[in-house]
Formats: sequence, structure tokens, C-alpha cells
Amino acid sequence: GAASRFDEGAAGGLAATTCDDPGLDSHINPKKQTIGNSCKACGYRGMLDTRHKLCTFILKNPPENDSGSAKKEKEKKNRKKDKENGSSGGEAGNHNDIDAPDAVDGDDDEDWAEETTEEAQRRRMEEISEHAKGLTLTDDLEKSLEERVNIFYNFVKEKKDSGAIDSADKEILAEAERLDVKAMGPLILSELLFDENIREQIKKYKRHFLRFCHNNKKAQKYLLGGFECLVKLHQMQLLPRVPIILKDLYDADLLEEDVILAWAEKVSKKYVSKELAKEIHAKAEPFVKWLKEAEEESEGSEEEEDDDDDNVEVVYSSSARELKMETTKPEKSDHEEEDIDIDAI
Repeated sequence: GAASRFDEGAAGGLAATTCDDPGLDSHINPKKQTIGNSCKACGYRGMLDTRHKLCTFILKNPPENDSGSAKKEKEKKNRKKDKENGSSGGEAGNHNDIDAPDAVDGDDDEDWAEETTEEAQRRRMEEISEHAKGLTLTDDLEKSLEERVNIFYNFVKEKKDSGAIDSADKEILAEAERLDVKAMGPLILSELLFDENIREQIKKYKRHFLRFCHNNKKAQKYLLGGFECLVKLHQMQLLPRVPIILKDLYDADLLEEDVILAWAEKVSKKYVSKELAKEIHAKAEPFVKWLKEAEEESEGSEEEEDDDDDNVEVVYSSSARELKMETTKPEKSDHEEEDIDIDAI
């Protein structure tokens, strides 16, 4: 009587289900002073607040058919004994069929108590968070490129507006990779992090851009596109300084030589008007010319080194009174390709 009244009244009034069905199964553990309930209709599972007066009464006067831990223990032993004896039919078989749900309910009593611990709650929250992240990842990747770029733009803007941009370079890269827009990252970063003071900002945000541009020529092309857009916004201040800004980007290892030379070969109206693109390329000509001459000099010096008998010199040592072979190492060029430790910047 108490159990059924509790199921339909107390559980329905104290627990929130998703199906609004007041008929719940109760799981009462007087030893641990816990009352759990579950809904077979919608799958809801939860614990009741034992401070409620009705819950206090239920715990002090538990229904006989729910509290019998000794009875359940005895039933488990009987089933184990039947299994050992090889009983497969008749009364033993019927006994197993009938008592299987009770055994499940008994296990649930223990599970309810475990799930109320802080550690269990933390694990459940982590599982929910990971599941939510997976769903978000899947949903975002199904969106169009424009939508994903806008999500990334808002992410970077939020970091900038909150003052967390300086140390958020790894987070920004991770978000771009999550949205599969890594190559376009420098285009967005240019819009949000650069203005007419770009020369100082290149130094400040070098690490942010290197995470996208290092050994990624496609990202470097988007960086040049972002630079053209920036010149359009601040034409009066930046157009005369195009060559020196390009050199700053080159010196910071954000642009590689062959990417710049390929860009200089063709005027594009992808980011700005054809007329402005021509002006930008004309202003960039002195730097591009310097870059080509430096490349030619580098190639010439390499040919001379090849003809110099493998850089081996013969010198005479007066103290040792013998000839010695010494190898001279050619000097490294300023922009010889080498690995960059971005985190150390």
C-alpha cells in the first residue's frame, strides 16, 4: 500500500520527468537513506530530496517488497545454486524468469547511491560535455564555408573584445582546425588584428600568424589578400608603405619568397578593385626587385661554392711542420629555411 501510494503520488510530485507520467518505480535503500526513482516510459532516472517529510516517512517505513536486502541476497544464492546444479527447466527456470527484474532492481539500488557522489557527478558532466562537443563539431562541419568562417570570425572577435587575444593563439588555431578553415585564418586575423599600425602589430601578433602561415603557402596567399584589404581600408596611410610592410612580413617569416614572387606576377581583383590592385603591385615593385636580386645572388654564390673544390683549403702549420686540411663552412643566408619554434616567440 505504501509503495504504490508513493509511486503514484510522492514520486510524481517530487520528480520531474520528460513525459509528465506520474507512475514511477521507486528504489528505496533504508541503509544508505536514499530514494531513487525511474520512469520506464521516458527513461528518466533521478534521486528524491530525502529532506521532504514524505520521504522521511518512507525511509522509516519502507515497503516490505522493496527493502528486503536479505531476501534478495537469499534469492541470489538460490539462483547461483540452481546454476551450479545445472537446473534449466521447471520451477528453477520459472524462478529465474520471474526474479530477473528484481535482481536488476537490486543492482539499481546500489547504482543510485554511487551516482550521488561528487566524482560520479563530475564524470557524468564530462561525458555530457564531450558528447555535446561531438554534436557541435558535427553540426558545424555540415554548415557552409561562409557560415563556418563567420563562426571563426566571431570566436576571434570575442577573444579580442574580452582582452584575451594575446595568449589565445593556440585556441584560435584549434578553432580554425575544428571548423576546417585553417588556410583562411590569416585573412580573418588581418581584418581583426591589423590597422594602420600594422608594422607594430606584426611584431605583437607574429606568433598568432605563424601558427597558420608556417610552411602553409595557401595560408600565406590569404595573408596577402588580407593585406590588400587592409590597404583598401587605410589607403592614404598604407599605400605608400606597401614595400616596407611586405618586407616586415617577409622578415617575420610570415611570407615566403616564392609566394611573394608568384603574387607579384599577377594582378588580381579578388580582394580589391583592379585599379587599386595595380597600385599596390606598383608600390611593391622595389621590394620585389630586391627579392629577385637577392635570389640571383644566392644562386650565384652557390655555383661558386660548387666550383671551389668542396670548400677545402690547404694551409701550412709552422709549429707542426706539416700540411693540414681545413674545411671552411659557407655562411648561412638570412632567410635559409629552418624550423621555427613558434612557442618560443
